[in-house]
Amino acid sequence: MNPQLQKQIGVGALVGIVLAGLVYFLLGGKRTDLEAIRADVKNLQDQVDKGKLLKASYEKLREEVAKQDKRIEELIKIMPSETDYGQIPYRIKKIADNAGIDQVSFSLKPERKDSYYTEKPVEFEFRVGFHSFGQFASLVSGYDKVINISNIEFARKTDNRSVYPASVKCTISAFIYNPEPPPVDPVAKPATPASKPAAKED
Repeated sequence: MNPQLQKQIGVGALVGIVLAGLVYFLLGGKRTDLEAIRADVKNLQDQVDKGKLLKASYEKLREEVAKQDKRIEELIKIMPSETDYGQIPYRIKKIADNAGIDQVSFSLKPERKDSYYTEKPVEFEFRVGFHSFGQFASLVSGYDKVINISNIEFARKTDNRSVYPASVKCTISAFIYNPEPPPVDPVAKPATPASKPAAKED
């Protein structure tokens, strides 16, 4: 090979190496910036993915809350009011007559408060036949408001000539919806009325 050509090739290679070194040196900071940008992009993408998952979860939760609210509204509609509670003894007397049992007495019992309702029990005493009391309980279960029979106590009559072979005591409770009001913030100050401007003197 021509010595002159070899020299030119060597000089060209040296110049190329020097230029590559300069480019590497000059672009070193840019490569670091590029890596930082890529890391930021990945972090943002992760945040976007997380946001999408949260949105999907929120939509699902919102639908579930709406369903629960609807169920609660339907339940509130069938819970007795104070007026319904006052009518219970008379309504129960009518149901007892339809079932063929004799209402002897009733008495109001102490109420029990819960966070969202008040249970108001009434104790009844009836003269019954076993089959007729079962029919009575079935009619009560079809009552148009939420009431409950509990504390059922049977006593068999010793007099075989009685029309009613047994007597029964039971408690029928009405559940009245009345949620407790939210707690009052002790820090909140009541609004003060605006002061009237002073009257001008003549």
